[in-house]
Amino acid sequence: MQHGYVPKNFGNGVVVPILKDKLGDANSLDNYRAITISNIISKVFESCLLDKFGDFLTSHDLKFGFKKGLGCQNAIFTVQQVASHFTKHGSTVYFSALDASKAFDTVTHCKLFDKMIERNVPHCFIWSCIIGTVN
Repeated sequence: MQHGYVPKNFGNGVVVPILKDKLGDANSLDNYRAITISNIISKVFESCLLDKFGDFLTSHDLKFGFKKGLGCQNAIFTVQQVASHFTKHGSTVYFSALDASKAFDTVTHCKLFDKMIERNVPHCFIWSCIIGTVN
């Protein structure tokens, strides 16, 4: 990281399709999610980066996705509690839902790097991410 170099192989991996719903249509692409199996040394490197720079990579407390120990149940409970609170006090509650399941694969990297700069993430970390996406 000090030299701004990330080995090209750190960006390589084997993509494996995993069936989401075993009772669903096995011929439908929407019933699969992709996981990438990376080499061990790059996973160790990622773990070291997360340990060193993890404090810069936090998200809002009300975001539940991709957080250890949190999931849909926590989000559903929160929505139920909010709805219950407002209906008990005579308010009408409206909800809107957005399926952002494919959004992660379409992240604009430039905007992501801009957000890291705004959070004062060390430049050596940002450059290692940029180099990793270019290779």
